[in-house]
Amino acid sequence: ILAQATRDQKFRAFKPSAPVARLFSTAMTCEVPSGLVNGCGFAYDMQGAEKSGKLTKDDPIQQHYKKGGFFGAMTSAFGDKKTMYCHHITSNGDLAVRAAAAEGKKFSNPGEVWTFLGKGQCCGRFLYDRTSGLLKCGSLIKGDHDNTCNPETCIFIANGMPCPTPKWAHK
Repeated sequence: ILAQATRDQKFRAFKPSAPVARLFSTAMTCEVPSGLVNGCGFAYDMQGAEKSGKLTKDDPIQQHYKKGGFFGAMTSAFGDKKTMYCHHITSNGDLAVRAAAAEGKKFSNPGEVWTFLGKGQCCGRFLYDRTSGLLKCGSLIKGDHDNTCNPETCIFIANGMPCPTPKWAHK
């Protein structure tokens, strides 16, 4: 259809109705671990973090979120990154692993970690919201996300606990 369009025609992005959007998102998600929510809506101001120096573009942590290969390098140049999960960031907008280390905190159970994060118990991931210009925590989709959780990014793994992101979410 797109190939048949003339240069003068304008295209509108398909925006499904609310029931269709719910049906699509429900069909693509799976059950999350008990007690966790799949996307909490937490908003993270990446531009604000860059301006304040909390997370600069040349920060070594960015390597964990940079896409690889030729096409990955191209899409990364336009802002497309690997998956950042909600539990990577505290409610104050700090990188969770770094914030815990700076405070000399070690955790022995998931409840302590969730308390430290200061948000709900969420296994969601961030995606860019064009309306607000912020990253917002949204639902995981089966087989759609990068496994960026490691001891430098995931506060659970850094403390010897399993990551709360379900394996079915990874590519």
